[in-house]
Amino acid sequence: MLNFKLASPLLLFLFLAACGTKEGGFPSLEPRSYEADAPISAPIESAAAPSILSGEFAAKADALQARHKAAHGAYLGALAAVQAIASKAAGASAGSELWVNAHLMLSRLDKTRADSVAAMRDFDGLILEAGARDVGLAALLTEAQRPVIEDVAQQNAEIARLSKVIGE
Repeated sequence: MLNFKLASPLLLFLFLAACGTKEGGFPSLEPRSYEADAPISAPIESAAAPSILSGEFAAKADALQARHKAAHGAYLGALAAVQAIASKAAGASAGSELWVNAHLMLSRLDKTRADSVAAMRDFDGLILEAGARDVGLAALLTEAQRPVIEDVAQQNAEIARLSKVIGE
């Protein structure tokens, strides 16, 4: 057995040998680049993001907005009549003629806005496609989609309110 006094220098020699590199040198004791007190510089910005849509995406966004505007216009045109019938049907018994007519008109109102909902969905696909190419384009398309989302949310809320007025 090795004596502890004899083993200590041997272990020390093995530890020091492990500090060397394959080339036989020792690692530098100079500060590493990440240990410096120098502030981290801001990343170099890539090409400026576009500020307006152009080309293929602009044409698609314009077409989707036009579809939505037409459907939203039809929805707004039918809304007053449905609100009036829903008010008359409030409190009517389920299955009565007034109740059935109110639900029928509400269903037709919902159908008039179908193109708005489809345009919103198609915008989502367009944003996904643009995001794969350029994040800036996706942001611009998201901004172009915002009025469609807001109108569809208002439509949803009004249809839900009228449905409660009529009673389910």
